Amino acid sequence: MNETGQLLLTLNGTDLKYTVVDRATGTSQIVSISIVTTTVINSILTVCNLSGNETALTITSNAGGTRPIYTHLVITQLQ
Repeated sequence: MNETGQLLLTLNGTDLKYTVVDRATGTSQIVSISIVTTTVINSILTVCNLSGNETALTITSNAGGTRPIYTHLVITQLQ
């Protein structure tokens, strides 16, 4: 991503405020690990760009450099 920004997870449309992650410059990574618990079958987990952010986040293949980057989102179900 080239911009500054904040992301958070929502669960069934409800913001999970403890999952907010951000960066202040366009050169650092956005990294977070969160544990989300639900007992509702078929819950919907969403990664959101926080409302009020002036700029949409642009995901690029090289983050401004010459080498490709890799983005990871890992969701693991624990029982």
